[in-house]
Amino acid sequence: MSRSVSRCAAVLVVALLLLSGAAVPVGATAVAGGGYQAVIRRTSFGVPHILAARLGDAGFGQGWAYAEDRFCDLADQVVKIRSQRSRWFGPGPGGANLGTDLGYLALGLLDRAREQADRFHGDARDLLDGYVAGYNAYLARTGAANVPGWCAGQPWLGPITVVDLLAYQRDIAISASGRNLLASAALAQPPGSATRTAPLPVDPALVADGLRRLARQATGAAPTGSNGWGVGGDRSASGRGILVANPHFPWEGEQRFWESQLRVPGRLDVYGAGLGGVPGVQIGFNPSVAWTHTVATGYRYTLYSVDLPPGDSTSYLVDGVAEPMTARQVSIDVDWGDGRPQPLPRTIWSTRYGPVLDLSAADPALGWSTSRAVTYRDANLGNDRLLEQWLEISRARDVAGVRRAISRHQGIPWVNTIAADHRGDTWYADASATPNLSAATTAQWRRDPFAPLDGSDSANIWVAEPGAREAGLIPFARQPQLARRDYVMNANDSYWLANEHRLLTGFSPLQGTEGTPRSPRTRQNIALLDGAGPPGRVDPARLGAAVLSDRALLSDQLTAAAVTACRGWGSRPVDVDGVPVDITAGCAALAGWDRRFDVHSRGAVLWRETVRSVLASHPGALTGAGALFGVGFDPADPAHTPRAPAADPVPLLTGLGRALLRLRSLDLAPDVRLGDVQYAVRGDQRIAVPGASNELGIANVVGYTSTPGMSLEPVTEGGDPLPGTDLTDRGYVVNFGTSFLLVVGFTDRGPAARGLLTFGQSADPASPHFADQTRLFGDARLREVRFTERAIAADPDLAVRVVRG
Repeated sequence: MSRSVSRCAAVLVVALLLLSGAAVPVGATAVAGGGYQAVIRRTSFGVPHILAARLGDAGFGQGWAYAEDRFCDLADQVVKIRSQRSRWFGPGPGGANLGTDLGYLALGLLDRAREQADRFHGDARDLLDGYVAGYNAYLARTGAANVPGWCAGQPWLGPITVVDLLAYQRDIAISASGRNLLASAALAQPPGSATRTAPLPVDPALVADGLRRLARQATGAAPTGSNGWGVGGDRSASGRGILVANPHFPWEGEQRFWESQLRVPGRLDVYGAGLGGVPGVQIGFNPSVAWTHTVATGYRYTLYSVDLPPGDSTSYLVDGVAEPMTARQVSIDVDWGDGRPQPLPRTIWSTRYGPVLDLSAADPALGWSTSRAVTYRDANLGNDRLLEQWLEISRARDVAGVRRAISRHQGIPWVNTIAADHRGDTWYADASATPNLSAATTAQWRRDPFAPLDGSDSANIWVAEPGAREAGLIPFARQPQLARRDYVMNANDSYWLANEHRLLTGFSPLQGTEGTPRSPRTRQNIALLDGAGPPGRVDPARLGAAVLSDRALLSDQLTAAAVTACRGWGSRPVDVDGVPVDITAGCAALAGWDRRFDVHSRGAVLWRETVRSVLASHPGALTGAGALFGVGFDPADPAHTPRAPAADPVPLLTGLGRALLRLRSLDLAPDVRLGDVQYAVRGDQRIAVPGASNELGIANVVGYTSTPGMSLEPVTEGGDPLPGTDLTDRGYVVNFGTSFLLVVGFTDRGPAARGLLTFGQSADPASPHFADQTRLFGDARLREVRFTERAIAADPDLAVRVVRG
């Protein structure tokens, strides 16, 4: 008997004994306990494959394994969702903790979670109960002082509850809406000394920051994003489906993806990645279908202004009739610096729409006056379907099953869905929760999406329509969807261009725009799909190579023209803000560049800074004819316009001159190697990584953010950026971008996949799996994804444990 077959047999023996309740066999490490039990098989790179007899046991094993890798990520979020950050960490910078603690009380997430827990039953509840028990059992066995990561030994560590996770899942659901309005909800107080409480020491800049995040999210300009490709049987060499998942998410903080497999014989068999606190898998595959998500454009809320009756600032008018606002007395504990937390009471005010907001930091007219108040309604505040939604998707047998799962639950909060199956079918949908406005109100909203609607006129209330998850949302049947046998894709632009041969039109503008220019990344995604092979010859290997090719639309289309312009320009200096700049060394660097953003590429940094410089002077250059392109946008050909180099080379050559000055200020040569400038910091290691920023039109996006989600985890220092660019005195430090990369193809024997978790499975710098996959990413290499029992058993690093609790 071969070694792989014998190992497979041994693992199956463990499974059979587990199912029968027998003793753990020799060779498998056991963690004692009672009640729940699961087998955790760790393969190379630390990926856990959970095997269990029941869904609750699978949840237990997943919660335990997650705690081993990322305990602090979830513990930190539980403190946040309980409104206890001020208790443990003080008011925070600019009163940020006060804003979140009181803001979450204003939204009532814990109250909603308690109500949900009372009626939450079935398979999803079993999975959640097990996950909570597994996380807590790991903590009880390990002890707070010994958990991995930055939070070890902190006094705020403790067991979590089902209510905590239901509240946190709802927090994830509102991350494109109410999460950005927490400070404005906390600050809102009625005018007048009789009702007004003491001023809250929260920096108004937090309100403006939240509004900016909302704007970036709605227009597709948020740092987090993704590429998703579903290739069908008419394009694939096998005649079966292929899926490419490429989310661009943080490498630090609570929004890090985590990879795992759950197998419950006869009930569930799914592999993929998800966010901590949400049991199961959110992006992944099972034996017959694969799916991914991309952050959708569109609006998950509407702002309202309401008129107030004379002399009564805590009532508001609807169709001329006064309604009293709802007042809730809340209190948080705050450590003001002496280690003795003190209660801070506050009155929270709400209308029929939702919490009253103070947006005066953005516009004084949007404050709470004696005549008007601003409030808002959230499409995802009532979304209690996340766990059930992804569990049913995980059990689908084809793309039709994925569609049925979404139609039934309508729990997709703010993402597009792309799916491909073993039959060669693909499907795209933007099923994000979206307000349903009347035609007249939509026309008003369209004039300025960020201006409050008139909430004192009931004609502007969300329209209830049969088939929606919640009254006032657009029903799934009227949301953008597309089934194809060639391909579907999304790269964070709206639904309009999911396939260049079949534009989607006629949908609510609150879901996104139609007939508008697409981002360079969207257009490059289509170019990569078109260039991955002739029709009927695309395979997973070609698609994996394409997404990691590190080619970019702007360099493919414009670099040759820049080099030609250089030659025509000769040795004359370029004028950059009155400074003559010799660009000959820059021209030589671009001429020798391989047009890629690999770690060994020379000229990539110069080109990135050149484009950044042009865009700083010509902000619309990516969407029409002008400084970069000679042919403008054509709505009849959105995948290929704008295109062709601009006739006037001066803007591009001026950008090159400015880029040379920028590199010179950091003592960087024009042909500096990308890997010498762009890198990730993993513990005490500096690892060169490929990729580039979004505006260049590259699939493999990487970048830096000082605020990855809402975590209190210490963030890698990104350096001080130079004016007009994200290049810093430390180079390009990377802590977000390509995160979980997965390529799945279906064969006659089932799914075959390769993947990469770029920042590693473990958040513990002492773990061997803290930086191992970052090094693979630096080499632009995918690893094998082990799905079958035979593949798991054959892994050279296989470690098997049975956990009970």
